Amino acid sequence: MSYRLRTGESVQDGIRRVISEQIEKSLGEVADTNLDRADTIHQVRKRCKKIRAALRLIRGALGEAYSKENAWYRDVARRISDVRDTEAMIETCGALAEHFDAQVDREIIRPIRLRLETRKNTLMEDTGRIDKLLQDFESAMVVGHKRVATLSIESDGYGAALEGMRRTYSRACAAMDAACDNPTPDTFHEWRKRVKYHWYHMRLLRDTWPTVVRARRDEAEKLGELLGNHHDLCILRAWVLNDPASSEKEEVLTNFIKLVEERTAQIERESKPLGRRLFAEKPKHLARRFAIYFSVWSEED
Repeated sequence: MSYRLRTGESVQDGIRRVISEQIEKSLGEVADTNLDRADTIHQVRKRCKKIRAALRLIRGALGEAYSKENAWYRDVARRISDVRDTEAMIETCGALAEHFDAQVDREIIRPIRLRLETRKNTLMEDTGRIDKLLQDFESAMVVGHKRVATLSIESDGYGAALEGMRRTYSRACAAMDAACDNPTPDTFHEWRKRVKYHWYHMRLLRDTWPTVVRARRDEAEKLGELLGNHHDLCILRAWVLNDPASSEKEEVLTNFIKLVEERTAQIERESKPLGRRLFAEKPKHLARRFAIYFSVWSEED
């Protein structure tokens, strides 16, 4: 099953189905012995993000249950984050080397990447800890799965999804303005989170008008990846500067940080025009359009 609301089902049933599917897939990934444990952690954390985005789409109709459910899947994912964070920094080093391949000596990046790979190997060698983390994750997801069927959703119409989409979009607009006015790691990270939620919502709602909503989904994905790369670079920069185990020469560190900052600035320049196009519409106008999409979709069904 794909991550979307389907024709012929209520929003209430659709959200419950989507959450159940993501939990079941995460449990399957934990049990899959063919998956590398680092890949397992990466996959199941994405499941939690999808679940939280689905909850956010009907936030208003969940009432007090939203805070509990959102915190549940947020905290479950956080407990297994350290391995994935290290993996992401290794991938960021690789992307940095690729981007500047013709311009700089890869020896500037190589020692940093080797130290990260050593850190990852050390984490993964502690198999007892990794297995315990995944067992705890599995137990928490089983508990969450039992609650899905009884999840209290006060509204069964598309109005709840429409309001959730509008609210998330509005926050993304505000986050974009803040990031453009004051470009810092924190403001761009906040914008990234809001863009990701909007992207997930476009995936959930894409069947309301497939050709149009899919195009919007694709642009949101492109922007989300840019902002995700920005976030990863900021995390990498902070780790390199603050890691007490650092043994690189000062010249190596200085040159590495310059590369990170140059690439970060490039991403900021690339993301702003894409963001301004994607979030050009006022939230109430976007909601009005999607209300028509929903209405026509319902009539077609």
